[in-house]
Amino acid sequence: MAIHHVPAGAASVGYRDHGRGPALVLVHGTGGDGEANWAGVAAQLPGRRILRPDYAGSGLTRDAGGALTLDMLAAQVLAAADHAGAETFDLAGFSLGAAVAVRIAARQPVRVRSLVALGGFATGTDPRSRMQFDHWIELAGRDRAALARLLLLTGFSADFVAGMADIGEVLRGMEATTDWDGMARQARLDRELDISGDLADVRARTLVLGNRSDQMVPPSASAALAAGIPGARLGWIDGPHLSPMECPGAVAAAISGFLG
Repeated sequence: MAIHHVPAGAASVGYRDHGRGPALVLVHGTGGDGEANWAGVAAQLPGRRILRPDYAGSGLTRDAGGALTLDMLAAQVLAAADHAGAETFDLAGFSLGAAVAVRIAARQPVRVRSLVALGGFATGTDPRSRMQFDHWIELAGRDRAALARLLLLTGFSADFVAGMADIGEVLRGMEATTDWDGMARQARLDRELDISGDLADVRARTLVLGNRSDQMVPPSASAALAAGIPGARLGWIDGPHLSPMECPGAVAAAISGFLG
């Protein structure tokens, strides 16, 4: 695997590049990065050149801070694809990354061959979503240990967390490795997000994957995405919001089965 950096506006965007074959770009979610969210899935997608960019607030990417916009994150993902020489590509986005992927597919239809949106949502402006994102922002500023516990409890299934050999070690790892300021910046974008106007402009073959046991993003949000994108197929993962981390094999199978 190679790690590259490319300038995009005021940011230095880092991305991981590995494998050979048709390009597949994987876009991570809020508080994650291309490695944490997608490593387990990417390992089970042979025959592909996989690009995993980190957008501002996460992982390998560095910028000056400040408010994020969806167009900014989309431009950073495209900068990584351009640097990699991927003129056209398949595109999969998770959570906030699903919104980034939809925006790219809507605005760059000739570049995106196929689109997968996993655990995504068209808007974060409803009262329940706003309450969740505001809670994340507040805890990221004053009690990161509490936020780590909350993410563990709501992001994974109860059985998965109960089966952890050392939850304390997992929490300490989350506290040490998460870019909490970056997550708060991304959550501020989440709470204002609305891609409803983009859905009808998507021309790529599209698979929307909902997570049946999602406690962060309601499964109904995936149904709404699929209903809004012309010709989109709706499928389900029997897992929690963090399905690419808890059950990467099921996610990889769904993606590879769709892409062919």
